Amino acid sequence: MLWRNRTFLLLMTGEVIAGAGMWIFIIANLQFMSALIPSDTLKALVLMSGLSVSILLSPKAGVVIDTYDKRKVLIFSSLVRCISPILMMPAIAYDSLVWMIVALIVMQGSAAFYFPTLQASLPAILSKDELLKANSAYLNISTLSRIFGTAAGGILVAALSLSQLYLFSFAAYAALAIVTLFVQIPHVQLHQNREKIEFREVLTASRRDPAIFVGLINNGLITLFLGGVNLMILNFSTIQGEPQLMGWVFAAEGISILIGGLLAKRWIGGRNLVASSTLMLFFFAISQFGMTFVASKLMVLGSFALFGFIVAFFFPVTTTIFQKRLPQNQHGRFFSFKSMLDRSFFFIALAITGASLDLLGLSNYLICLGTLTLLSGIFTYSYSKKHKLDVRASDESPAAA
Repeated sequence: MLWRNRTFLLLMTGEVIAGAGMWIFIIANLQFMSALIPSDTLKALVLMSGLSVSILLSPKAGVVIDTYDKRKVLIFSSLVRCISPILMMPAIAYDSLVWMIVALIVMQGSAAFYFPTLQASLPAILSKDELLKANSAYLNISTLSRIFGTAAGGILVAALSLSQLYLFSFAAYAALAIVTLFVQIPHVQLHQNREKIEFREVLTASRRDPAIFVGLINNGLITLFLGGVNLMILNFSTIQGEPQLMGWVFAAEGISILIGGLLAKRWIGGRNLVASSTLMLFFFAISQFGMTFVASKLMVLGSFALFGFIVAFFFPVTTTIFQKRLPQNQHGRFFSFKSMLDRSFFFIALAITGASLDLLGLSNYLICLGTLTLLSGIFTYSYSKKHKLDVRASDESPAAA
C-alpha cells in the first residue's frame, strides 16, 4: 500500500513543510524587492539569477544523484537550503540586493539537487504499479503546500517583519532536514569496477526512446504555457478591472488539480500512458481557446479550472512514463536534465509571453498558443501511433529495493 510506505510518507511530509517554507520565502522576497526595485524588469532579472545557476548545476547534479546515496543527497541539499533564509538577514540589515542574489543562488542550487533526487527516489521505494498513484499524490501535495504557503505568506507579511518571515522559512527548511534523516532509500549498486557515469548517456537514451521523446515534447509545450501564465493572469485582472480575479483564478486551478489528482489513478487505470498524455493536449487546447474570451469572468475561471483538472492527470502520467522507460541508475541524470529543460522553457516563456502580449494582445496570443497546442497534439498522437508506443501503469514487476 502506497500510504503504508514509511519513506514515501516522510518524503511527502517533507514536501508539505518545504513547500510552505518556499512560498513564504518567495513572498518575503517580493516584499523585500518592492521597497528597493521600482522596475518589474529588474525584479525579474534578480529572481532569474538563481534560476540561471540551477540550470548550470543540473548536469552535475544528475551525475551526483546517480553516483551517490540518494538519502545523503537529500540530507545535504536540505541542509544547504537552510542557509538561504539566514543570508537574507544581512540583506535586510544593509538593504543589499547582492546578499539577496546570493540567497537565491543558494536556494536554487540546493533545489537543483533536491527535487530531481526526490523524483528519482520514487521508483526505488515503490513498486512499478504504484508510480502513477504516487506521482498524482506528489502533485496534489505540492499544490496543497503552494495554497497553504501563499495563504500563510499573505497573512504573515501583513502581521510580521521580514526578518520574522525568513525565520519561519528557516524553521520549515530545518524541519525538512530533520524529516529527511529518517528516510531510507535503497541505493542502486554500480558495477564493481565503478562505471563512469556521464550526463550525456541520458541524452542518448532520451533520443533513442520515442516514448520519452513524446513525453518531453508534450511536457515542454505545457511548461511553455505555465512559464508565462502569471503575466497572462495579471492581464486578465487588468482587462476586467478586478485585482481579486488573480486569487479566484489560482483557487479555481488549485481546486481542480486536487480533484483531478484524486481521480487520476482510477480514470487512467490500465490505459496507454503515451496515448493518454497526447490526447490531453487537445483538452489543454480547448482550455486555451476558452481563455480567449478575456472579458468573461466565467469563461476565464472555467477554462483555468479545466486546465488545472487536466494538469492533475498530465504531469503524473508523463513522470510515470519517464520513470518506467529508464533504468534506475539513470533517473537522477534524467530528472536533472528535465529540470534544466523546464527552467529553460520558463526563461523562454517569460520573454515570448511579454513580447506577445505587447505585440498581439492577450486574446490573439492565446489563439496562437491554442493552435500550437492543438497541432502538437495531432503530431505527437500520430507519431505515437506510427511507432506503436505503449506504456502502462502496471505492466512491469516491482522495482528493486
